[in-house]
Amino acid sequence: MQTLHLRAEDKTIEVVMSMLNQISQKGEEIEIIDNLTYNKEQMMILKALNQEQNGETMEHDELWGELLK
Repeated sequence: MQTLHLRAEDKTIEVVMSMLNQISQKGEEIEIIDNLTYNKEQMMILKALNQEQNGETMEHDELWGELLK
C-alpha cells in the first residue's frame, strides 16, 4: 500500500473524501490519518530509531518481564 499526503482547500477535500468513500464501498482498503496522527507516528518512529542507535532498546523477554512485575 502506498501513502499520499494531501493538502488542499476544504471544497477539494470534500470532493476527494467523497471519491474515497465510493472506492471504499467497493471493498478497496483505504486508511486516512489526520496531521496529528501522522505527526505523532513520525515522532514515535524517530524516537525509536534514535533509541536503537543509542543502544537503548530492550529484548522482548526482558520487556515482558518488566511489564508483568
